[in-house]
Amino acid sequence: MTSPYADFRHSRFFGSLDGLRAFSIIGVIWFHAWWGTPYFAKLSAIPVLRQGSYGVDVFFVISGFLITTLLLREQARFGTISIRDFYMRRALRIWPLYYATIALYVVLIVGFEKGLREATFLHYLPYFLTYTYTWFISPHWPTGPFNLAWTLATEEQFYAVWPLVLRFVRGAWSSVVIVALVLLRIAAGYGWTNYFLRPGLLPSRIVLSASIAICFGVLLAQALHSEAGFRRLYVLLGRKWSAPAAAAALAICLYPKHPQWLASYLATAALVGACVIREDSGLAWLLRFRPLAYMGVLSYGMYLLNSVSVNAAERGLEKVGFANPILTFLLSLALAMGAAFLSYRYFESRFLALKKRFTRLRPDPTVGAPDAISTVQPSVSLHP
Repeated sequence: MTSPYADFRHSRFFGSLDGLRAFSIIGVIWFHAWWGTPYFAKLSAIPVLRQGSYGVDVFFVISGFLITTLLLREQARFGTISIRDFYMRRALRIWPLYYATIALYVVLIVGFEKGLREATFLHYLPYFLTYTYTWFISPHWPTGPFNLAWTLATEEQFYAVWPLVLRFVRGAWSSVVIVALVLLRIAAGYGWTNYFLRPGLLPSRIVLSASIAICFGVLLAQALHSEAGFRRLYVLLGRKWSAPAAAAALAICLYPKHPQWLASYLATAALVGACVIREDSGLAWLLRFRPLAYMGVLSYGMYLLNSVSVNAAERGLEKVGFANPILTFLLSLALAMGAAFLSYRYFESRFLALKKRFTRLRPDPTVGAPDAISTVQPSVSLHP
């Protein structure tokens, strides 16, 4: 009989995380269906339901956990991390649909939008293309079409650097780097670093682009990768009730009108940890429900195409006289899922198949598990 730690290290796929991704994208589309409508003030009076945009942070925690687990297991198996292979896998997962979506926006904005919206989109287009949007958002230019690019920019900036840190900063020191980044990001957010990170300048914008949620996912992965860390967390997160308790804690954290975000990130990390420490967690029956899990598989495409879907749903419902955010949400969800399915089936899959060329396969001598990481599905914003 194997130990829980060995089972975790043998895991090739964390099935419950697709369900978490599905709830995340549902939350994002729910939020966008209400945002900017006269009904949004009413939604703001409903606890938790107004926090649909927090789905992005759930994506971030999952992504930080999965990417770091992938890299740590590769390092344990081969003694090093292939930076080239990581970047190629990342590019094959993210770039094709991302740049195809930008091309779609160019056609829609230039062809059908005029005035400020077109000018705003074209102003930011170079930063969309280079994942630097978060560095160059200007108070002189409002945010506009394709504002969702900030999430991809946040992730790609972090993962351009993080594999290098893991490769050259070994052991606990890499955790020290992440903790230091979290503290610096908090300090910058409160303006405590203004005397050496002047507000508005590029160094300050780069620091403020760092995601604390991603960092929490990274720290979770580092803790669980260590047998000692796994055993400590297993005491709290390894029970059947751990996942439901973490989900309840997250709901409580999101209840206030102005949530305590650090507590929310901690609760989200606990939820992710409880779902991966044991596959039969108390929420597995829900998170592994096949239709929900499949939505999680499509969540990257749904995220990139959700704004177009919401806009199409709003315009269509207005024409038939049924403008309502709940109907907009349901129709947008269906449109985004349909578009993401077509993209995944007929476009993205061609590039995803190439990722195998950049995955090194060999048993992990530390746990005796064949190919223990090759099929763990990292996510971005969403997904790698």
